[in-house]
Amino acid sequence: MIIVPRESSSHWYFPDGTPLHDVPRADGKGTRPTSLRDARKLGLFPSVTNVLGVIANPGLTAWKMEQAILSALTLPRTEEESLDAFARRVVTDMATEVKSAADRGSAVHAAIEGYAQGGWLPEDKEIARLFEPARQWFDAEVTQVHSVEIATGHSEWGYAGRVDLVATLKSTGRPTVIDFKTQKVRRDKDGNFKPILHDTWPLQLEAYRQALASRDKGLTHAAIASVVIGSTEPMPVVVKVWDDGDKPGFFRAFLAARDLWVWQKNYCPVKDSPNAGDEPPTALVQA
Repeated sequence: MIIVPRESSSHWYFPDGTPLHDVPRADGKGTRPTSLRDARKLGLFPSVTNVLGVIANPGLTAWKMEQAILSALTLPRTEEESLDAFARRVVTDMATEVKSAADRGSAVHAAIEGYAQGGWLPEDKEIARLFEPARQWFDAEVTQVHSVEIATGHSEWGYAGRVDLVATLKSTGRPTVIDFKTQKVRRDKDGNFKPILHDTWPLQLEAYRQALASRDKGLTHAAIASVVIGSTEPMPVVVKVWDDGDKPGFFRAFLAARDLWVWQKNYCPVKDSPNAGDEPPTALVQA
């Protein structure tokens, strides 16, 4: 008996980066999430996060386990409620917190997009409060915005995704591919925001940079950076500019995940794509 639903939704793109996350239902009544079967028929590319899903994420798994444990400890069980029924209610309660965190993250991302595009501030007071440190960082660090929420695909390696921001920063002095992350505030011994930097973040960013650079050689030397924003209370953002010297390693690691994804799904989006185990093209991995 399955109590915890299997997560199967994925984002898919056409080779030019145009998203196709949903398709019409066969009966004509609304839409449904795009499936692997649809992707095979239409030659769609998986998202970068879809590809990286083959890599275990212990931090996220541990957080979800914590939410499940907290739900089980805090929810009262009625006298006539079976264990199965109670377990399902725990899962529902856990999913509510997971969705709430995801919704806050989406709202903060939308706030960043609006501010970068037109200086708009969020109307929701709580989101505006969480966004304020990011606004201060943006005003102090960003000297030029190149693109916001741009979708891009890599025609050679068969993947795509949406990039949060490409901007020139004072700290890097050049165009920088930026991905925003929201996390529950954790403090170090001095009370400072201490986010968890996940190993897959630079792989995601470097995959984006490679896709962008395959279409715009001016971004071949772009930096890559993660900007972490507190999702439960306002805290100064934490910026991690990933080391340029590791870039070839980041992309090779991503291609290894892509190779495993192709094997696991039995679907190669680009029929003549090079073997992901081969050396990446030198022109694309140079810093």
